[in-house]
Amino acid sequence: MIESSMLQVLIALSHNENISKAAQELNVTQSAVSQALKNLEAKVGFPIVTRQGKSVTLTENGMRLARVAKQYFKRIDETIEQIHLENHEIKGKLHVGSLYGLGKTWLSSRMLDFLSAYPQLEVRLSMDFPEAIIKKFEQHEIDCLIIPEYLVPAFADKKELHDEYTTLVFPDSDKFPITAKTDLKEILTYPFIFYDNNDPTFYRWCREKFGVVPRNIKPRLVVNSFGQMLQAVNEGLGLAIVPTHVLKRSHTRSKVKTVGKEFEVFNNKVSFAFHADDADNYKIKELYKFLLEVAREL
Repeated sequence: MIESSMLQVLIALSHNENISKAAQELNVTQSAVSQALKNLEAKVGFPIVTRQGKSVTLTENGMRLARVAKQYFKRIDETIEQIHLENHEIKGKLHVGSLYGLGKTWLSSRMLDFLSAYPQLEVRLSMDFPEAIIKKFEQHEIDCLIIPEYLVPAFADKKELHDEYTTLVFPDSDKFPITAKTDLKEILTYPFIFYDNNDPTFYRWCREKFGVVPRNIKPRLVVNSFGQMLQAVNEGLGLAIVPTHVLKRSHTRSKVKTVGKEFEVFNNKVSFAFHADDADNYKIKELYKFLLEVAREL
């Protein structure tokens, strides 16, 4: 029989690919990890890892077994949680993933409210770039994702949360006489503040509002934070394209200017994605219901 401790070692190695780090994660000795790995390979009859010094990499069969092991422990946790639910308690862990921008500007504060409603629940919020966060979701390291609809993996189930709109924001100064009649040619004469070097939000706004995607735009400032972008606009450094929900909650909203609805455009749909086998997971259902109520206020 394969012991659960062997599977825990396997899962730890899938995270770390290093015997020393796996031992630290499990709070055991390196020799204990090595022995458990040796015993597991003897039990299953095929190589679990390939070794290069202290580093180990799971073989394809090892990764398959690790995925099953993760599901095994997950099911045990869910059974325990279901027992708590029958006693009208919500306990356990929930790992939520999102992108940096969306996570910082909208989701993180909402998760604090969710935790206040369920104080016995342990929530981990991970924010990363799309490729990294989706890979963690695919490996079942993350339970659910709050991401733009176009990024939802084909293998995931999804539910809609809200539509995201963006708008042009500019300094409250006579140096920026922008009105609803201002065209793109004039707008591009002003300095711009970008979220990153090739700000997709900016280019999508130009395409949706004016039907044109400008080229060779060199921003005056690049800062990976919508909050900092708004602060830079407030200080007169240039124009920026930001989500309307960010602007509504920002302390600078009364210090900067917008044209209004005329310059608001649809950016994307924000979706709540989860694994198909978690469709009846009570924690995930409660989080979606909670976030949907919050999204309706946007």
